[in-house]
Amino acid sequence: MSEPTEWYHNLETSVETLKIQLGADARDFYLERFLKIARRVDEFAPSCQQCRECQSRMDNMQKDLVANAAQISKEQKRNFLGNIESILSHFKKIHGFISDGQNTAIFMAIGAGFGVALGAAFKNPVLGIPMGVVLGLIIGISLDARARKAGKVI
Repeated sequence: MSEPTEWYHNLETSVETLKIQLGADARDFYLERFLKIARRVDEFAPSCQQCRECQSRMDNMQKDLVANAAQISKEQKRNFLGNIESILSHFKKIHGFISDGQNTAIFMAIGAGFGVALGAAFKNPVLGIPMGVVLGLIIGISLDARARKAGKVI
């Protein structure tokens, strides 16, 4: 990971101030996750046009929250969280990132389905489902660990 730019440091300072202004409501905006995503946006912005656009959008999101910190509507909160999801979607599709635990969840579900088939083959679904879930869990955890090691978890 490269060193954060001035853009990130300014955003981080502003978000820390915003946390104080929002108080207990700050948790509702997932500001730690916002900063984590901003760090990745900052990292990829020099080589990705969409990430440079995300920088601008994140600036606007942060400024909107600061300007309305005293009275934030549900619609503003929904827009803020929707923008975060949109930026996350870009990172998943274009840069190959995954959410923490994503592979584990997917492969546990696949393993459960496989377990049903395995249980039907052995005429004992009670035994097949747990075996499939454990197999899916093992595969999912190993893929998540590989992604974490490669720095592809956001």
